Amino acid sequence: MGVSPHTAVAIAQIALFAPLAPLTTYLLIRNWKYRPRTAWYPPAIFSLIRTAGGVVTIIEEQNPSKEIVITTIILLNIGLIPLLLAYLGYARLVLERDFGEITRVKLFLRILKVMILISTGLLGAAGGDAGKPEKADEQATLSRAAYALFVIVLVALIASFVGLSLNLGQIRRANRIYVKWALVAAVPLVVRAIYGILGVALAAGVNIFTSDWSPLFGSAVAFGLMGLLPEFVVVCIYVYLSMHYLRTAKREADVEGRSKQGLSDTS
Repeated sequence: MGVSPHTAVAIAQIALFAPLAPLTTYLLIRNWKYRPRTAWYPPAIFSLIRTAGGVVTIIEEQNPSKEIVITTIILLNIGLIPLLLAYLGYARLVLERDFGEITRVKLFLRILKVMILISTGLLGAAGGDAGKPEKADEQATLSRAAYALFVIVLVALIASFVGLSLNLGQIRRANRIYVKWALVAAVPLVVRAIYGILGVALAAGVNIFTSDWSPLFGSAVAFGLMGLLPEFVVVCIYVYLSMHYLRTAKREADVEGRSKQGLSDTS
């Protein structure tokens, strides 16, 4: 008996994210004292979720049941939430350091965080309706509303990083690396968002069992190339930036401390 395409993708999913789980957890622990913490904990949680999702998918392929199917669908659909939350974390890291005194910047970041929380709640409510045919239309509506908010947040964050890249002279040199790599991460994030949009548009509700854009019942190739691969690339970028921050944070704090000490001595 051969391995099904979804089982093969699930094995690849575990192979990609299982090694990242302890690494991102280590970076989370080491960077926890530094803010914004939203840059550190989402990659760790996401890597664990993706690893668990791969395991549950294999179980579902071997011994399908209603409970396992619902759990698998929920785990596979959690993609943009932690990735966007960490993306917002890196935007906060730059904006709060260099423009933190500007009221509009604080309001902008606060609004985006609230929008992510609302969209997460909507997606959670949609997940709660999974496996209930009588609530298929409601599930589809909630999923589409959640992804509409996700897209608005993603576009706003990409636009902010583009704006920062055009005004690098106003950003401290240590923060420019985060702007650069955030723009690189924008490409796979957009690909992942497109896959999610196609999923909620064409594979939500009763169409989840028949559409090619369903992560569990649709095309395994599409899920692997437009879902898992972009996610893996983004998490790797976050790992690199977390490691960079870990190497440089203490040195920057020491420099700032000496600068403040020098100013106090001359006053």
